[in-house]
Amino acid sequence: MYPFERFTERAKKVLLLAQEEAERSHHSYIGTEHLLLGLLREGDGLAAKVLNNLGVEIGQVRQTIESVIGRDERIIIQQIIPTSRVKKVIEMSFEEATRMGHNYVGTEHLLLGLLIEGEGIAAHVLEDLGVRLDSARREIERLLVSTGAEEASQERRAYQVGERVLVHDAEPPYRLWEGRVTNVAGQQLEIAVPGRSAGEHVKADAKLIHRIPIGWTRDCPYCRSA
Repeated sequence: MYPFERFTERAKKVLLLAQEEAERSHHSYIGTEHLLLGLLREGDGLAAKVLNNLGVEIGQVRQTIESVIGRDERIIIQQIIPTSRVKKVIEMSFEEATRMGHNYVGTEHLLLGLLIEGEGIAAHVLEDLGVRLDSARREIERLLVSTGAEEASQERRAYQVGERVLVHDAEPPYRLWEGRVTNVAGQQLEIAVPGRSAGEHVKADAKLIHRIPIGWTRDCPYCRSA
């Protein structure tokens, strides 16, 4: 299992948006193309800024992707599982973060993972739009230098000790990315709060916890300490 606790808040949001993109296209899988759309939709992360600076817009990416793979007819999908190629991208994003000396995985590492993997639909779309690994890497380094520590701090903020409550079911988070899905059910949910004791619990109305991706960790604005 990947140490997803190292993911920044923005990187986690990208995974959520990637799932939404798969659902939007009625696909039963999360591919590299969905991850790329998630990076662009997130909007505020380093990856989105890099792509925008390199002339990549979400409209043209979406149009290109849909022209290549299309949209499936509406069907009921019981579970959406990332492809092995996406899992490889995530593995490479961890490796790239380590190479850069970062103790967190941000959106920029996910973007580099897509380009390093090189064989997915996302990599081919980016190549067609003129984005190469070397140009993306240079732009990331330029932004990190030009914006100073503030940009890097924003990317890794969720990895550091904070006050936000992160809710997950009894199983370890991000099971979906291992191909195993667990259900969030009941009124009592275990929480993981950075800087607080393990095993702390909250009470929550399950009907108010909207779209918590199964097996994923996400902020819960409707929870209160037990």
